[in-house]
Amino acid sequence: MQLSAVSIFIWFAVLLGLAGNTALAMTHLVLGSNALVVVSLWALRCLVLATFWLLPITRAAKIVGIGIIMLSLLLDVLLKLPVLGTVEYGDWFFVSALDLTGAYTGYFHAFGLILPLLTLTGWFILRPRRLAGWIIGLAAGLGFGFLALSASQSAGGTLTTFMLATMARYILPAWLAVAADALAARFSGGGRQAKKQSTKS
Repeated sequence: MQLSAVSIFIWFAVLLGLAGNTALAMTHLVLGSNALVVVSLWALRCLVLATFWLLPITRAAKIVGIGIIMLSLLLDVLLKLPVLGTVEYGDWFFVSALDLTGAYTGYFHAFGLILPLLTLTGWFILRPRRLAGWIIGLAAGLGFGFLALSASQSAGGTLTTFMLATMARYILPAWLAVAADALAARFSGGGRQAKKQSTKS
């Protein structure tokens, strides 16, 4: 798979953004309402989203894709407010521990699984995928979401393990979607070529 210089730059920005976002969100969970952490977090998010404008797609696709990702980031905060009463940027699976009664465990886990899929949806609009890529990508995103949930609840788990699992639920589904599209294109191309040869004969 050959990547242009722009694509390599964007992937690099995404990797750094995911790592930084996870680290800053965890810092906010530990330190509480620290203004510097919040400003740094949103500055990093906006910088990464700004790099998506370099993608060679239509302006409408950029607006829709970036808008969906921004929506997932806003919902990440707003959907916690009714339950926690305060703004919390920590990951949903870890923040669920703040619910001492455990009454909203299902609520936290459900949105912890759903919102990353919304982010992947925005990414698949920015980097257009075929049907195979959409199916495999979103299915993999859900699967790696459960892996991240398992890592957050594991007694022997570490913060590093959780951060890797958190990044994997975005990066690996995106790569698997590309692979699925490539395989689908190869098989469909081979089928059309075989049909042409049979028609000629």
